[in-house]
Amino acid sequence: MREKSAISSSRATNDCATVDFETRSACSLKTAGSWRYSLDPSTEVLCLAFHLPNWPDDRVELWHPSFPALGIAEAGDESLYVDLFMHVLGGGLVEAHNAWFERGIWTNICLDLGWPVIKSHQWRCSAAKAAAHSLPRSLDDAAAALGLSIRKDAAGSKVMMKMNKPRKPRKKEREAGVQGLLWWETPDLFATLWEYCKQDVRAEVALSAALPNLSTSEQELYELDQTINERGFALDRPAIGQALILIEVETTRLNLELASLTQGQVTKATQRAKLTSWLKGEGVFLPDTTAETVEAYLSPESREPIVGPARRALEILQSLGKASTAKYQAMQNWICPDNRVHGGLLFHGASTGRWTGAGVQPHNFPKGIWKDEECPMTDVWSYLQRR
Repeated sequence: MREKSAISSSRATNDCATVDFETRSACSLKTAGSWRYSLDPSTEVLCLAFHLPNWPDDRVELWHPSFPALGIAEAGDESLYVDLFMHVLGGGLVEAHNAWFERGIWTNICLDLGWPVIKSHQWRCSAAKAAAHSLPRSLDDAAAALGLSIRKDAAGSKVMMKMNKPRKPRKKEREAGVQGLLWWETPDLFATLWEYCKQDVRAEVALSAALPNLSTSEQELYELDQTINERGFALDRPAIGQALILIEVETTRLNLELASLTQGQVTKATQRAKLTSWLKGEGVFLPDTTAETVEAYLSPESREPIVGPARRALEILQSLGKASTAKYQAMQNWICPDNRVHGGLLFHGASTGRWTGAGVQPHNFPKGIWKDEECPMTDVWSYLQRR
């Protein structure tokens, strides 16, 4: 049984530097996951805000690259971020909120800028601390739950969301044939973003100070989690591509059959409202179209067995709604250039302390039981048992 993390009340940032990146990319962080995002050629660092150990809690410094088109020079007193680098090189701890994101940006982008390596055992995560104490992982929600006065900058958050993805070309840009990625960027927007990033660090420092550190055993599990996530797990990229082609072909075929069954009233299984309405005309009244409801209505034990076109329509809906086929798209989105998924596990994702999955969700792959005569591992297992 794992030791509860309720022991050390030592302030995490007494010996931790706290860091926070803001970035932009044509890659969707939500769709691809943060490691794949950090490896995308379009991903750029917009700034790094940081707090060093033994600084006053409200002191935060900022580095950002230059933006020549806007007349913005590289920022940051060199002596300050040299101090940060010396802290890292000396084996000092580095904390972030949802540190897996910062870890990816630092490892996959900033090392190419000549920044020092932060070793696995040096990372700490205030979101992991919050989760281990049954608080929300969200920085602002955790701060609110603890009644902290220092919070995220709500107005700055809107600016960040605007700046972190490409914008559409303006009319004059389209007429001029402007190519490449275009961004929301002005000196005023950047100034707002930088203050937002610095305020995030202040909030992270305050949250971490209000929470006991992870216990030794929990910290060891967190470091193991990070090692597993950085190593990742392998996927067969060609097989994923073929599976997606097969899924598309079968989806087209079944949707054409559904359109024929319903005389064109429902052309896709995703048209749930239209399908529910059509089923009413067939005498089938579904309370909803969840997988559980559809399975219950198709069950042989159903009080009113469904037959004919209505049954076939529900079977098509069931086939095209399987989560297992959606996993192939998630695999394609998350797979990295090394043909592995990184960051697919979330430490202390459930209130019980167990791991949960992210993206591909490896925890909930379809389950089944091989019969001995069908299982390709039977001979291997027998051999291992004999040893």
